[in-house]
Amino acid sequence: MATGMPVGLGSYVSADTKLDAKIASAIVGINAFKGVEFGGGFGNAEKYGDQVMDEIFWSEEKGFYRGSDNLGGFEGGMTTGGAIIVRGVVKPIPTLYRPMQSVDIDTHQDHKASIERSDTTAVTAAAVIAEAMVAIELAKAVLDKFDADNIERMKEQVAVYRQETQQF
Repeated sequence: MATGMPVGLGSYVSADTKLDAKIASAIVGINAFKGVEFGGGFGNAEKYGDQVMDEIFWSEEKGFYRGSDNLGGFEGGMTTGGAIIVRGVVKPIPTLYRPMQSVDIDTHQDHKASIERSDTTAVTAAAVIAEAMVAIELAKAVLDKFDADNIERMKEQVAVYRQETQQF
């Protein structure tokens, strides 16, 4: 989960500019990751549209805001200003404590693979790597939107941008 990101990062135009698509690509690019979801993700597919869409409200105190975050902080490939919620799915750890069926590469005869290792430490590492990949993609999106030459100038630009978007 990432919070505090400005609204409007990414693009609605095409897959290579949509921020959620970039994050999804970064996650499934990690070894053993086989799926990614944002917000309610795959569970949203079992609901009707009116149960999933993040309705927009307005108040004097908050300005525009969404009443929910079913789409994980994205809409149309762009950030909504809500919490960015990303979940990656890792395939089961391949090490089993029984020989698996295989084939001898030289003889082409049936062969039982040997038990050599246990990859239980992969789970913790996978979470750290996934978090880093999301952070990298979010940082790239910020750098694409704002001046990256000077951190103080970029902070000022982000502050002005946040004020501008509150005026809508």
